[in-house]
Amino acid sequence: MHLGKLKWRSRRSILELDLYFDAFIKRSGLENLSIEELHIYAKLLELEDGYLLLLFQGKETMASLVEQKLVDKIRIRI
Repeated sequence: MHLGKLKWRSRRSILELDLYFDAFIKRSGLENLSIEELHIYAKLLELEDGYLLLLFQGKETMASLVEQKLVDKIRIRI
């Protein structure tokens, strides 16, 4: 999975999403994710922006606990 492409696809049309993704990438770095987490990250990028925002705001949750764990990592903004 090409990390540069994932970073580019992380840019969204909603400013709040950009803030979540940018903070996560700067804090954690995509290169530190496991292969499984990279696949989940790519799956998250396929979701609609409105639903992603609800996930990051804690108003929705992913059905899979493994997927939700990555959403929770992204939600933590330092």
